[in-house]
Amino acid sequence: MIPERLHGALRTALDLDRVDESALVAAGLRPWDAKDLVRRLGETAALDGAIWKPEARDQHRAALAAPVKALERRDDGDRPREKALRAGIEACDDAELLALILRHDRDGVIETAHRLLESQGGLVGLARLTMDQLTDLPGLGEAKASELAAAFELGRRLAASRLRERPSCGDPATVAGLLVPLVAGLPHEEFWCLPVDPRCRLIGEPRRVSHGDVDGTDAGPRAFLRVALTAGASGCLAVHNHPSGDPTPSAGDLAVTERLAKACRAVDLAFHDHLIVAAGGGWTSLRQQRPELFVR
Repeated sequence: MIPERLHGALRTALDLDRVDESALVAAGLRPWDAKDLVRRLGETAALDGAIWKPEARDQHRAALAAPVKALERRDDGDRPREKALRAGIEACDDAELLALILRHDRDGVIETAHRLLESQGGLVGLARLTMDQLTDLPGLGEAKASELAAAFELGRRLAASRLRERPSCGDPATVAGLLVPLVAGLPHEEFWCLPVDPRCRLIGEPRRVSHGDVDGTDAGPRAFLRVALTAGASGCLAVHNHPSGDPTPSAGDLAVTERLAKACRAVDLAFHDHLIVAAGGGWTSLRQQRPELFVR
């Protein structure tokens, strides 16, 4: 099954006679979306080499056309509110959760929710929008835009409140879980320092060291070390985001990691990891991927 975030990519692929990464990128897809879609189509045996199997192509076209019609015919028990009450709120997909916030409109709330998510590339893209941008979206007015903005802000504040519990930062997945809600949706790069105690527990909250534009941010060791040492840390972690959506480290990211590791060793500060968080929630741990950068 192709996830909703790739439906736009799938529509592009259905119009192509040859479906491979280069053809999809040439058609305007982001490289990581093209790679993900080709992998998923291969897993479902939808392609013969890079050519559509006719029956698979027809099935995917029908699946993309089906949601609006199928959702319009939902029984009462399949509506988002009834589904949440029956099976729990976690059983609802993104569109159904969004529909619960939006409630009813004349076009059908589920249809509107799907349209909003697809237009922004999913929840992360939608959560990036300002109040004015939300208000301008088809199907949203000032009232619904404010309700939606409030829901996203509550999520961000809940994520921030978890940081006050001094979580352990020894596992990169835990660190990613803490920082993804804060930085994954940003339209520009930010560089953060997480000061930790000898047991690798977070001291206070993550500190933003610098921010830049979509192409990068200044990540000099001096400002980074000042933040960690001022917090009285015995160790630290670095985190920065890639607004592009691809968590693959660049040559610049590798160089910054090596510089930070060297600077931390000079002041006897443990440098535990450098994580890259991408729009969409993907992440990379340079400690796991390139451990040699931390011991040179």
